[in-house]
Amino acid sequence: MNDTISKAIFRAPYRERNHPERIVTLGAYLPTAQSLAAHGKLRYVREARATYGAGNAPDVPDVVGDAARLEHTRLVEGLNRGRKWARERLTRWLDPLLENDIAVAIVPSHDPFTTDTPLRALAQAVAEAQTGRTDATGVLVRHKAIRRIVFGGDSTVELHRETVRVESVGLIAGRAVLLLDDVVKSGNSLRACRALLTEHGATVVQAVALGRLVG
Repeated sequence: MNDTISKAIFRAPYRERNHPERIVTLGAYLPTAQSLAAHGKLRYVREARATYGAGNAPDVPDVVGDAARLEHTRLVEGLNRGRKWARERLTRWLDPLLENDIAVAIVPSHDPFTTDTPLRALAQAVAEAQTGRTDATGVLVRHKAIRRIVFGGDSTVELHRETVRVESVGLIAGRAVLLLDDVVKSGNSLRACRALLTEHGATVVQAVALGRLVG
């Protein structure tokens, strides 16, 4: 295997997603206000088409985009609520995108006592989907609680580095690592965890968020 392939996280023909220097996101995540607005727009379009016919209904921009963003938001919310259908759907989506010889890690919860998260279950399912992948979901460990950014907490790279430690280094040393998070807000937790994994021997770390916060 040549050096380029050995350091790849995404397999061909998805190599354009390999950008270790930045955070790759898989879709948009709408907060409550934007979700309600998008739902209202789509309901208006459905009612207008039913009243005037598809060809005569008023033109509303980016209806398709709003529908896609709502569907992706529903998928990520379903995962975070522990819904089996969401985890299985995301596993089926991610598995064929990824190389086999990788380790799969996650950004740990803000609460040190919350370890068996829906995100971890997804990452473990992705790791188990192919022989050669390694479950590294326990490598990054939060040892001090911090407030979530959505509740007004701080989210600097330095804070995350100070409150996360690396364990079981052998699972990621000399490996290409997929680093998963659910929704990227500031991105600093992913950046801090990426740096920690690199410092402990990972050959390349691709940070991936299931959704990027819109608005």
